[in-house]
Amino acid sequence: MSNKNKILKGRDWTFIVYPESAPKNWRNILNDTHMAWVESPLHNKDKNPDGTIKKFHWHVLLKADGPITFTAVKDIIEPLNTPIPQKVRSVKGMIRYFAHLDNPEKHQYNLNDIVPHNGAEISNFLRPSANQNLSYVKDIFKFIKKKEIDNYVDFLDYCLQTDNDNWFDIAINHNTLAINKMLDAMWQKKQKNNDHVHLTNIDKAKIMKGEGYSVTEISKNMKVSRSMIYNYLKK
Repeated sequence: MSNKNKILKGRDWTFIVYPESAPKNWRNILNDTHMAWVESPLHNKDKNPDGTIKKFHWHVLLKADGPITFTAVKDIIEPLNTPIPQKVRSVKGMIRYFAHLDNPEKHQYNLNDIVPHNGAEISNFLRPSANQNLSYVKDIFKFIKKKEIDNYVDFLDYCLQTDNDNWFDIAINHNTLAINKMLDAMWQKKQKNNDHVHLTNIDKAKIMKGEGYSVTEISKNMKVSRSMIYNYLKK
């Protein structure tokens, strides 16, 4: 170990845990330190440059209340049989890397599988970037238009039914007004289409009446009630 590592200090450290070499109770060992720490999803789909799958592993972020030395961190994680720890320069970047949020070329892991321990707080680090937010809103707009959804509750229900947490979060916390405007526009578009159909039925009923068809015949032909035909003819 170099003298530089011995005196290196930091509040936030990261290291890798391999399932085949770590003790089964490795999480308990870290919990017993009473230090806040964060566990990544099991990285089981990471690839080497040649396309082969990397050894399965977890990334861990260990947070201290104040600066601690490399040696102190190494002593803490020694029972886990891990590679040497690395000082973290950006906690946000590290947490987001746990799911490869900012690395679209890599496998995207589930955010729900990032596990905070001992009171670690991570929600602020997982919010979508401005570019991601814009991309999500575009996808939502395309979806609303394609499915002709015109109700906010129906849209939220879809998000819940499909476990689409990103869309649900955007609809609830970030772009509620914009999404509501999209849904309202879709509703108005449907109303205009319905009004057009309604006027078309009125015209059709009047034309058939002018051609000598009875109300009963018009009703059967248009598959609407006689009372509706009478209403059409009054307009």
